[in-house]
Amino acid sequence: MNAASPDPRVAYVMTHYPKLAQTFISNEIDALEQAGVQVACFAMNPPDAIERSREGADERIARTTYLKSMPLRAVLSLLRKTLRHPLAMAKVWRTALASGGGDPRRVARRLAHLAQAALVADGAARMGIARLHAHFGLAPATIAWLACAISRAQGRPIEFSFTIHGYHDFVDPAEARLDLKARDAAAVFCISDFTRSQLCLVTPPVLWPKFHVARCGIDLSGFCFRDPPAPDGAPLLLALGRLSPEKGFNILIEAVGLLLDAGTPVRLRIVGDGPYRGELEAAARARGIAQSVSFAGELPPPAVRGELEAADIFCMASFSEGLPVSLMEAMAVGTPCITTWIAGIPELAENEVTALTVPPARADALAAAIARLVREPELRLRLARAARERVEQSHDLAACAARVRQLLLDGGRA
Repeated sequence: MNAASPDPRVAYVMTHYPKLAQTFISNEIDALEQAGVQVACFAMNPPDAIERSREGADERIARTTYLKSMPLRAVLSLLRKTLRHPLAMAKVWRTALASGGGDPRRVARRLAHLAQAALVADGAARMGIARLHAHFGLAPATIAWLACAISRAQGRPIEFSFTIHGYHDFVDPAEARLDLKARDAAAVFCISDFTRSQLCLVTPPVLWPKFHVARCGIDLSGFCFRDPPAPDGAPLLLALGRLSPEKGFNILIEAVGLLLDAGTPVRLRIVGDGPYRGELEAAARARGIAQSVSFAGELPPPAVRGELEAADIFCMASFSEGLPVSLMEAMAVGTPCITTWIAGIPELAENEVTALTVPPARADALAAAIARLVREPELRLRLARAARERVEQSHDLAACAARVRQLLLDGGRA
């Protein structure tokens, strides 16, 4: 934003900004601003050295308030507000403490979030922001929720909303307290119909009209489609994602082992990083296929596109998902996809139409689907073309951002 720009109308609250693994948030912010919505940025954590070195990071960092980097300022802000508005702020304190459910560690986190929320409330007042929006239903949504309550306690009513993505938002209901946040939110955005259904599961029906499907999008101009070429040598399988248990990489490694045992030569390349990497490398060694499995680590978006274009088949063996952006990107470039039929994935990956889908945790089924795509070029072509069309219909970034913009600016009544 330049000095001549109007005050921001919306503030985003995030865990990190910028963050390579969350480029979908950066893309959404960029698309909103291109559509005329000014966005202020609050992030809990500053980027690490690698994130700071990436292209375009300086501008994003300069515009972002990093909440954890100002603990004393946050505490003093919270105390000042409590002294100036003791009765109204007492209610905010009770809300924060009660949401911890009596667990000492959870209560301590709520108090930290309450102090950080005071900083967000300060920024919102300073910039004339009337709407806060958080990505993810855990800490960012907690901070936006409490910042909204603090602002109202000061006589400045504002609204908040948040986006639910999937697995991590639902894994610990006592920590997330989505029921309380959804009760007080103007709206909740869900990245898939499945995600919305899971939110309905933990909230009363009276709240369900607040829940809107707002799908993630990708910039299709950056993903040029090409018909899938014939494999050059042993087909290259590509998997993307955080190296964590719910992604099912162990099943994919086992499937590769089954294929090699059966005499079907394949190679597997895994792009991403996380706490599970050592275990996955050990699994490949134990299976005797380490020479056929490579780990690329985390890569910037241009390099990821290159990996997608070089791959013959994209594989996602996840046990739990929202609706993964990596699947959209693979489909956009024309890499035939195999994935599991779980969570929101079938909303994009329709079996035999835009992808092949298999049961989760079934290495044999995954191996059979890979073998089928390897030997059927006509199927690869048909799936790839239909997949690109589906992404264009449902996940174009400009259209998805227009949906988010509508929900943000009309108070979530769309």
